Amino acid sequence: MAKRHGAEFWRGHLEAWHRSDLTQREYCATYGLGEGAFRRWRRREKQAAAGAKSPLSLVPVRVGTPVTGNVVRLYSPGGWRIEIAGGSVPWLGECLRQLP
Repeated sequence: MAKRHGAEFWRGHLEAWHRSDLTQREYCATYGLGEGAFRRWRRREKQAAAGAKSPLSLVPVRVGTPVTGNVVRLYSPGGWRIEIAGGSVPWLGECLRQLP
């Protein structure tokens, strides 16, 4: 029966493989690893990485006294700007509360 290894074992091998110049097949042959098991753990690694990425990024904001009473302006560090009519402030607050 084949010896079973846990996540720490495979995590170490996947990290070493990423640092190597070997293909998956070459790496498995060099270290005596089963290619099927290697591929399964590689797939788990990809799925975990994809799940860890968030589609939204929260950034710090600064709230100050509005320059004009009828417009709310939002500026991002990336350069985009949103202007919303002052009467829409309750709507904006509700939108922000809905964010995860």
